[in-house]
Amino acid sequence: MKHLIRNALVCTIVGCIASAALGGEAVQIRLKDGSGWRGEISDYVELKILQQGIEVVFQGRMVAAAAYHVTIEGDIAGETRRKTVFKNDILSIRTIQAEEAGAAESDAARPDRPAGAVKEATPDDRTPGVFVLPLKGGVGTEIRYDEIKMIGEEADKYGTGQIIVLLIDTNGGLVLETELIIETIMDIKKRHRVVAWIQKAISAGCATAMVCDEIYMMTEGTAGSVTTIRGLQHVPEEELQEEIAFLVRVAKMAGHSEHIARSMKLKKFLCSYDKDPQTGEVTFYGDLSGEFILSDEEQNLTFTSSNALHCGFSDGTADTEEELAKLLDLPRWHEKSDYGRKITDRWYRTVERANEEIPRLMARLGYWKTSGSAEEQLGAQISIYQDLIKWIDRAPNVTRTRLQDKEFYQRQIAELRKQLADLKKAQRGGRGY
Repeated sequence: MKHLIRNALVCTIVGCIASAALGGEAVQIRLKDGSGWRGEISDYVELKILQQGIEVVFQGRMVAAAAYHVTIEGDIAGETRRKTVFKNDILSIRTIQAEEAGAAESDAARPDRPAGAVKEATPDDRTPGVFVLPLKGGVGTEIRYDEIKMIGEEADKYGTGQIIVLLIDTNGGLVLETELIIETIMDIKKRHRVVAWIQKAISAGCATAMVCDEIYMMTEGTAGSVTTIRGLQHVPEEELQEEIAFLVRVAKMAGHSEHIARSMKLKKFLCSYDKDPQTGEVTFYGDLSGEFILSDEEQNLTFTSSNALHCGFSDGTADTEEELAKLLDLPRWHEKSDYGRKITDRWYRTVERANEEIPRLMARLGYWKTSGSAEEQLGAQISIYQDLIKWIDRAPNVTRTRLQDKEFYQRQIAELRKQLADLKKAQRGGRGY
């Protein structure tokens, strides 16, 4: 059943981004003034965009296109980087020759506006801003697809093209939950700009970050080592190969090299790269033939902020919200809503209560199996099983690996109620009723 779910999910993901991932795919953009542009993925273009209230010209190669935004790769502050531009911000677009790319200059230096000046921001919903969703803890327990779906729905209220920042700090977790998270992010990306800001993104956390539109890392951040672990049990080779193939598909669809995905999964897969000093273009290899080594046979690939930025896995490094705001081309850090932080805090409190209450209930269950009268034992056990069912309904992600399924406890309750009824009947009979 698990394999069927994974295969169905892969088909969903492919359908979500096929039009944006294939080189040479036709793209059509309709501008607000009614004019239009037609071209293909990999075309070099010149965009005039509205950035922080200023008209700016940006040139580069189009690498992706979605319903509401395009991604251009070109020279930004002397480095070859990718920039996501929302179609509503595009004032004009034209196709150019490859040799022209990288020569853009800003229109900011105008007589009526000093160079580098930014229009004064106002703290209302018209100010460009973000929605932050902290993702901290285990994937499948503290981190769920539910909250990611909810932050997408919250951003929908403000119109398409919002910026959602996933603040990631995790050592990984459950494969199935990761697949649901990936599917959810892919859906949200049709409407909004989804950004990963990484403190720690290990295993499932890295797979989550990889499918975002952009990746930014904190200076001490790490990302990678997407291993498959099942306690002390051996992972069957067939399942392991499926996991590798799935991660490779996700990486390639998100614009990352398959060699990165493979070397994150198993030590036997190597990864190195060359970087053209003139163009900044990076070429990855599945061996150690490249100038820069990312992963050898001693370790699974785990990025630092420096090598992630150098090879293009990340789009920048930021330790503070204001630093990230600059990388996101925002005039300042402004959260349009604290909804994401609130729903995360609410769920964390639920997890904490579950972690405290469930062991307490299990301890009480053990006590009432041997203490008190027969009637007290049966009544207490029924009450405890009912409380456990409530936790299963309230926090299935927490109880999945700690409790039996809901039907088991329902059967226990039914049996205990029968025993209690028989006991009371016998007691009544003993008293001559």
